[in-house]
Amino acid sequence: MSRVQQLEKPARAMETITGWAAPEPRAGQKTVFIIDDNPDRLRALSLGLADQPYRLETAPSAESAIRKLSSFHPDLILLDPNVPAADGTRLARHLLADEDLAAVPVLAITQMGAGSRGNPEAAGRFDGHIETPVDGPTLSGQVRAFLDPPRRTPSNQPAGLVLPDTAASDRRSQAATLLHAMEAGLPDSQFAPGAQQSLHLLAEVVGGQASYELADYLQQATRLADAATVRARSRFRLVIRLCREMADRDPEVVPGLADLRAGYLDRQCTEMHGLDQALQSGDFAALRKAGHNLKGTGAAYGYSELTDIGRALEAAAQGEDAAAVEALLDRIELYIRIVRPSPEP
Repeated sequence: MSRVQQLEKPARAMETITGWAAPEPRAGQKTVFIIDDNPDRLRALSLGLADQPYRLETAPSAESAIRKLSSFHPDLILLDPNVPAADGTRLARHLLADEDLAAVPVLAITQMGAGSRGNPEAAGRFDGHIETPVDGPTLSGQVRAFLDPPRRTPSNQPAGLVLPDTAASDRRSQAATLLHAMEAGLPDSQFAPGAQQSLHLLAEVVGGQASYELADYLQQATRLADAATVRARSRFRLVIRLCREMADRDPEVVPGLADLRAGYLDRQCTEMHGLDQALQSGDFAALRKAGHNLKGTGAAYGYSELTDIGRALEAAAQGEDAAAVEALLDRIELYIRIVRPSPEP
């Protein structure tokens, strides 16, 4: 079960928008899912795409969006970034961090003239934005561009990532070498010929050597290797870095390290709610302290990415940059979801 599904609460009443009803889907249709708690804007977006050959689904709340996502997989999501989730955070954070949706383009619904906040893809979280009020032809063209994208230009990265045939005792060192090369070659190396096959083979090899945690992360990277959304590329980079750090580390150096790491991540999850509250109340001193602590502890537990995020969070809180802090909290959520997947029910 994904984290998004775990957020589901009892349904609110009416989910349809008066004046527009989705027609019955046809086989093979691509699905556009519009999530917006502004009924006028939701209706306008729906009507703007009504004459297009797509299946349209809509949701006026986080609860209905989560419920619908349990029954179908969209090809494109149009999302108001500010729709609140049941836990008091924004629905966008949970959708953008959901691995099941990583390959699905997400466009932010923004207001015309909203300035830098009207271009949320600049923060690396959305694949684009839909500006409202809606212009029918422009909307149709933007949606078509994401549902029928041009073929990706072949990567310039050389096809030298396939594992050579070496002794099993050298596999961990070999994994580190390949992962170093892949990390250094990003973003092109994600789409290099043979990259996905190499990651899959590597996962099988290290899994056979009882490196199950590393094998699981390598399988995550394998699933992401051909997905080109902003979030998929970001996840791929984070997973490759994590795998490389694990391959570099001697697993026997610290007895019980896996349990220590799990406890550390549990504490970070617990602290996330307090950080959201600090942001909402403008308590930048608390956010600065949290960033400083994260900067000092992340790498010690093998999570260098959290150290980097902590350093950036400390600086953003020092400058009282609420938008930057919010984006960094999203990054923390995403990273913890990668290294600490939600348990199955």
